[in-house]
Amino acid sequence: MPFLSETLSPVWSKRYRSLRVLLFIAMFSTVFFLAQKALFPTIPFTFDFKNPGASKNSFLDPRAPDGSSRGNGRLEAEGILIGNAGISGNFSHASISLVPEDKSSDPETLEFSLRRGYRAAWLPEGAPLDGFPKDTLYRIGDRYYSLRDDTLYRFVSEDAFLTRYRKDQALPQDETFLSRYPLSETLLGFRPGLLVSFADGVFIITSETEMRPIGSADIFLALGYRFEDVYPANAEELGIYERGRIFLLGALHPAGTLFQETDSDTFFLIQDGMRHALKDPGYRDFLIAQQTPIRYSQSRLDESVSCRGESVSLLTRSFGCRLPLLSLQDNAGNDYELHIANGSASIDIASLELDFHTDKSTGNMLFLLSQMKQRFLTRFGI
Repeated sequence: MPFLSETLSPVWSKRYRSLRVLLFIAMFSTVFFLAQKALFPTIPFTFDFKNPGASKNSFLDPRAPDGSSRGNGRLEAEGILIGNAGISGNFSHASISLVPEDKSSDPETLEFSLRRGYRAAWLPEGAPLDGFPKDTLYRIGDRYYSLRDDTLYRFVSEDAFLTRYRKDQALPQDETFLSRYPLSETLLGFRPGLLVSFADGVFIITSETEMRPIGSADIFLALGYRFEDVYPANAEELGIYERGRIFLLGALHPAGTLFQETDSDTFFLIQDGMRHALKDPGYRDFLIAQQTPIRYSQSRLDESVSCRGESVSLLTRSFGCRLPLLSLQDNAGNDYELHIANGSASIDIASLELDFHTDKSTGNMLFLLSQMKQRFLTRFGI
C-alpha cells in the first residue's frame, strides 16, 4: 500500500516501514519453523502409568517377558519391561525418559535397548503346521459345508471357501445329506488374515467374526502388505463380520498372516499368538497364491541398540539416554520394541516417554521429500 506511506508523516512512515519488515520476518520465521517441523519431525510415544487405560497413551502394551501386564509401572529388582511403538519412516536417534513415582526409590541402574522389525515376527515359535486344517468338508451343488461337533456350518460363498481349502477337498453330496445333521445359523467366511476390499475401504479379516479397516494407504504399505493381494468382497460376504476398531501402526499382525524368514527361507503362519513353520509344500503354496509373504531377516530383527540410563534433568527426577538408530534403518518393519532392564532396586514408574528424532541434514530432507512424493503417487494410484 504505497499510497498509505505517502499520506503519513515522516516519523509514522518510518515506523510503518519498520513494522512491515518485522511482519515479513515473523512470517518467514513461522514458515521456516513449520517447515523444519515437517521435514525434521520428532515423534513422541508416552505412557502414564497412573492412568494405564487413558486413550492418550501411545506407547503400546507395557509388559513383562512372560506377557503379563506392567501397566501399573511396578518393576521389581532385575525385572524387565517391554513395550512397543509403531512408526513409519527412518529416524536418526531416539531418546528415552523415565520418571519414577514420588515415593519410589531411584533406580540403581537402567539398561535401555531398542530393536526394529515386525511385532508378529518376534512372537515365539510354535509347533510346525503339517497341512490344511483338519476339517470334514462337503459340497452340495455350489454350497460348501464344514462338519464340526456333529453340526453343519455353511460357508457364506464358494469364494470364501476357496480362501481356506481347495475345491477337491470337499466331498460331493446331494440334498438329502442335509437331513443327517443340524444346520447352524452361523456362517463361515474368509480365512483369517485375508485382505479384502469393499466400496472404498480395505479390511483385514482378523477372526471368524471380526474384520478391521486399515487406517490409510501409508499404514497398509508400512505393515508390509501389497494392494495386489487385496480380494474384492461383496456386502453379503462381509455382512457376517463385526467391524472392529481401525488397524493402525503398532498393531500386531493378526492370525493367518504369512511371513517369510529370508535367512533360512522358512515360511511362517501366525496362529494362536505364535509363529508356526509351514512344512507342507502344498499348503504353503496354497497360501502364497493368496498373499505375498511379508519378508524379514531374523538376524536383522535380533539386532538392537542400547544405552545406560542416567539422570537427564536437574529440574525433574527423570532417567534416560539417547539411542542411535542409523544401524536399524535398513531393517524390514516399522515396529520398535523397547526393553528396559532394571538393576537391583525395585522401582515404581510414573511415566515414560520415547521420542524419535530426525537430525537436520540435507540427506534426511531429501529422503523425507521422496517419501512424501511416493505417498502422493500411491494415494492417487499413479
